[in-house]
Order: sequence, then structure tokens, then C-alpha cells
Amino acid sequence: MSARTRTAAILLAAATLLAGCAGDSSVERGLDRAHAGIRQSLDGSRVEERTYEAPVDGIVDIQVDTFAGDVVIRGARDTGGKARLTATVVGRQGRDREEEAEASLAQVGLQVEMRRGGDVPTLVVKGTPRAQEPWANRTDLEIEVPELRRVRVRTREGKVFVFENRGGADVQTTDGEIRVLTPWAITEDVTLVTRGQDIVFRAFNGTCGRFDVDCVNGEVKGRIESGDWRILDPRNDKDTLIATLGTCNNRILMRNVDAKVIIAVCGNPMEHGTFFSSP
Repeated sequence: MSARTRTAAILLAAATLLAGCAGDSSVERGLDRAHAGIRQSLDGSRVEERTYEAPVDGIVDIQVDTFAGDVVIRGARDTGGKARLTATVVGRQGRDREEEAEASLAQVGLQVEMRRGGDVPTLVVKGTPRAQEPWANRTDLEIEVPELRRVRVRTREGKVFVFENRGGADVQTTDGEIRVLTPWAITEDVTLVTRGQDIVFRAFNGTCGRFDVDCVNGEVKGRIESGDWRILDPRNDKDTLIATLGTCNNRILMRNVDAKVIIAVCGNPMEHGTFFSSP
């Protein structure tokens, strides 16, 4: 075993232990940090963490538009009346270019603004690369708010996880898994688009709408525990689902390529967490 591989193994073991022991940190967060440590050790990448806070009174909407990276949004968090954002900016210029990777971090812009004036405030986050090699940078975002309504996310090469939203979700990424898990009934428009990784949508009984799902070279799997579920469209097959649930007119659109779409409307949407893809 090379010294570099031994270092990676030690980092993974240490981070996994921390994930299991670190109070309010989830296993997912611990594993993400482990991966970041291994990445720095193996490919010479550099990482900078930035934190932001904004006061918020009650429920909020969130809009994220970033050039690349993971986006994790959590509602129903005890944040002391604040919206909290942690951004992990990464430079991946490669081994023997660590100084350039370090310098590129300062060239990644991140704007965070709480916009007011609508029926609820909107937290707006925008990430912009200004480096000469923007493809070598990414910004992983983690956002926590006391109450979450609607979400809109645009990113690339990153997963998008949304937890405990009360309203619609509009999420588009590439080469990243999408998970929308909420203990609320969703009766608003939902759009989830990615490729190469699963889409998982789990919501509470009472969710309704017109489902329009297509996953090329993939598979649609579902479990609907209640409601008037109609799947009579002749276009339906292994990777296509045209159906209605209840009498709502909102559209629930999902698009994927080379991966599954998993749908569950049930009494315990949060039961599987983030590590299982099961309806």
C-alpha cells in the first residue's frame, strides 16, 4: 500500500468515526467531509469553507443558481430564527498545481441575499466562477432554515437533496442524484431533471397531481398508499409513467437518463433517509 493510499484510508476511517459521534452532524455530512479529505490527499485539490447567516421570520422560499456542485437544503431545523448556509468551495486543478488551486478559490463568487416583499421571504444564492479554468472549480452548498416552502435549484455535476419542503420543487442538475423527501402533502408543481443518477420523490399521503415521468434506459418504480391513482395511459411502460393522483391539476414532471425514478406517496416518507433508493 502506497503512502498516499494509506493516508486516504486513515482519513476515511477518522471521518467515519466522527460521522457517528459528532452530535448534530449526520452520517452523510461526515462522509462528505471524508471524501473531501481523501480528494485533497489524492488529487491535490484545495478547499475553502464559507458561512453565511440571515435572519428569517417563519417560512421561506429558496432559489439557488450555481455553476457546479452539490446542493443540500433542509427545512424544519432549529436555527435560532436564521437561515444558515455553508459553502465549500473546491479547486481541482490537479496534482502539482496546488498553488493554482488555492488561488482559484478566491475567484469563485458567491452572492447570498434574503429578498423580501413577496408573500414569504426568498433566500437567493448565486455561485459564479471567475477563474481561468472554471471547470476545475465547484461549490457545494448546505442550507438550513426553520421552515421551507418552495425550492428552485440549478446546478451541474452535483447531487441535490431537499428535505421537508411544504411546497413545490423545481430542480435541475446533471450527473447527480436528486432526492426530495418531505413529510408534507405536495399539491404544487414539481419538476425534477437529471441524468445518470436516481431521482427519488417521497411525499406524504394527500399529495396529488398529474404525473409525467420519463427515464430513458431507466426504470420507474412507485408506491402510492392512498388517493385515486389512475395509470391507464397507453404510453406507460417500464421507463414511462403518465398518471393522475387525486383531482389536483398541478404537474409533477420528472426526466432522467440511464437511471431510475422512484416515487412514494405514503404515511412515512422520511423512513428511508438518504442512503436507500426504495419506494
